Amino acid sequence: MADDLDDEWWETDNRGKEEVSEQGSTDDEGQENEEEGQKQKKIKRPLDSNEDQDDGPKKKKKHRRKKITSELKETGDNSRATSTDVVNVISKYFDGKLSAVEWDELKLDPNSDFYASSEGDHTPSSYLRTILPKWKKLVQTSQLKPGSPLVLIITSSAIRAVHLNRSITDFKTEDCKCAKLFAKHFKIEEQKKYLSKNVCHIGLGTPNRICSLLKSGSLHLDSVKSIVLDWNWRDKKFKRMTDIVDTRKDLMLLLQTSLIPHIHASKCKIGIL
Repeated sequence: MADDLDDEWWETDNRGKEEVSEQGSTDDEGQENEEEGQKQKKIKRPLDSNEDQDDGPKKKKKHRRKKITSELKETGDNSRATSTDVVNVISKYFDGKLSAVEWDELKLDPNSDFYASSEGDHTPSSYLRTILPKWKKLVQTSQLKPGSPLVLIITSSAIRAVHLNRSITDFKTEDCKCAKLFAKHFKIEEQKKYLSKNVCHIGLGTPNRICSLLKSGSLHLDSVKSIVLDWNWRDKKFKRMTDIVDTRKDLMLLLQTSLIPHIHASKCKIGIL
């Protein structure tokens, strides 16, 4: 005896197979779509021109260093130093390092120990002409001993000394001889030999080397009538001679041990370049 079914058995069996087949195909299509979607996510789409683009971390803009002349104008520190300024710097340096008696012997008078301040902008040559108007005659008539110049110019570095020597060419005249008193390319023994045999009208150099040559007895201050400090010139780092620690120390030692005693004992004066 058989069961009573609504459909024939073979139709029901075929329909079931078709439903299973359709369901399997639907599942396969869903899996394929899912895989395709994951692939598309991995692909980077080019951004539209209207969309915000992320360029990553922005590069830092290089800071352009202002020119020294521009900084001077902005800060207002574009004026030439006066004799009072120089005396104040010397006083501040030796404050607390000397006794009252020692400081009295070292004091400089801003009026009598310095040349009067000249107005207007000056080149090194024009300034030297201002403080030494009879220079040409002085060179011709002075009876100098070897190693005893008429003028001593003190600057911060050898490179500056070389440039300064070139810039005063028109002041020196043909008869004037200039001794280069700095360390760069010049051994101290060579300079000692030169000073012991040659007459020089101008000595141009750095505080450290000048101090060493004075101590050795190769350089003499007997005939020095003018001491010119290259005080106002600034290097690439915006520093003057007294702003550089080592140079300031050497300059103050030179002033204390040799230059100021010579100024007090003679008619020598200080010029501020």
